[in-house]
Formats: sequence, structure tokens, C-alpha cells
Amino acid sequence: MAMTPPLPSPAEAPAPFNPLRFWLLMGGFIMIIVALSWAYSRFLQQALPKAELPVFATVKEDLQATERSGQTVHFSDLKGKVVVAAYLYTQCPHGCAAVTAQLQKLNEEFATHPGIQLLSVAIQPERDNVALLKAYAEAVGARDNSPWWFVTGERQKLWDFMTEQLGMTAAKPIPEEERITPDDLYEHDLRIALIDGQGRVRGYYAVFHPQPEVAKLMAERLHEHVHQLLGDEHS
Repeated sequence: MAMTPPLPSPAEAPAPFNPLRFWLLMGGFIMIIVALSWAYSRFLQQALPKAELPVFATVKEDLQATERSGQTVHFSDLKGKVVVAAYLYTQCPHGCAAVTAQLQKLNEEFATHPGIQLLSVAIQPERDNVALLKAYAEAVGARDNSPWWFVTGERQKLWDFMTEQLGMTAAKPIPEEERITPDDLYEHDLRIALIDGQGRVRGYYAVFHPQPEVAKLMAERLHEHVHQLLGDEHS
């Protein structure tokens, strides 16, 4: 008796669409693309030469001042170092805290680096004397051996140096009716100046800004440009 051939098995039905699996795969794919893009961007940043920083001013006159230690110091003592300079007003009701915060970060990062010096210049030296500056320095974490000078001295000479040599906006008294507090005596530049080892001002950074994203960008640029002047390719 003839054998009946077996019937062909029906084709397997396709697996049902799984939206969760699909989106997990898509998410993983997107993460790979983002990671590759970031790695390529970092590669370009390190491989391509960085743009030369502009020169805004050149320090031609020296400054003699009194440091919180009581010692007499000169700006010319810092020749060859990268200097990060800003005004200091210990009773400032405006944005001095933001400026000091950025200097604190640099002080922590470069505490032992021989090529950098931070410089805080008293806007009201008749009040911000050596004793007060020493206490203030200790409060913000600046040790005696930190690369951070807090200087006081003759007010007009300090102001002239900041304006005429570093190119900062001139400080001026605030009319009594415009003061936020009774101690709000002087209007001054709240930017940070970056000076290279040849005494050339290479940037100004408005780390205190009404738009937080601008302040954040300025802080990031300050950090990046400090590394650039120090010749650090791993900023």
C-alpha cells in the first residue's frame, strides 16, 4: 500500500511587534551615536590647535601694594606667571561672591602649580586693611602658601592700576540715594582679568551676569583659557 507523503508544516508566524524592545534598541543606538560624536569632538579639540587668545592691554607700569601677610609686593614680581586678577570688596552687596567663588575654584585646582598667581585687589583699602584681608583669605580657603595675593594700599594707585594697566572699567563712588546698603559705597568692575606671563591681558570674564547661562559660559571659558596659557592640553 502506497505511503501518503507528510504534509508540509505551516510557515512559522512572525513574532509580534514589541514596542518596548524597539525603543530600547533605538535608545541604545542613539546613545552610541552621541558617544561617538562626543569622542570625535574631544579628539578634534585636542588634535586641532587652539585659537590664539586676543591681547586687550599690556601692563607697562608696576604696582606696589601690601599683601595680607604684611609684606610689600610688586606686580612685576609675577613676571612669567599667568595672573588671574579681580577687584575685592569684602562688603560688596552685588556680585563679588561670584567672582570670589571662581578664584576659590582656581586656587583649589592650582594650589601647587608654580605658573599661576591669583590677585585680589581691595576696592576700599582704607577699610580692607591687612588684618581684614587676612581673615577674609582664611574664610575663603586661601592659606598662607596659596598662590593667591590679597592686596591693599593707596586707593587711587590701586584703582589706576586696575583701570590704566589692566583695562578694567573705572571704579567710582555710588551716590547715597542709589546705594543698596549703607556700605555700598563704590561701583566697580565685576569681571575677572586674565594676564599672561608677558603682562598682556588676554581676556575678561563676566562670571557674575544676570543671565545664568552667560555666567556659566564665562566661568568655563576662564577655566579653559587658564589651562591654555599654562600650556595644559588636558583642560
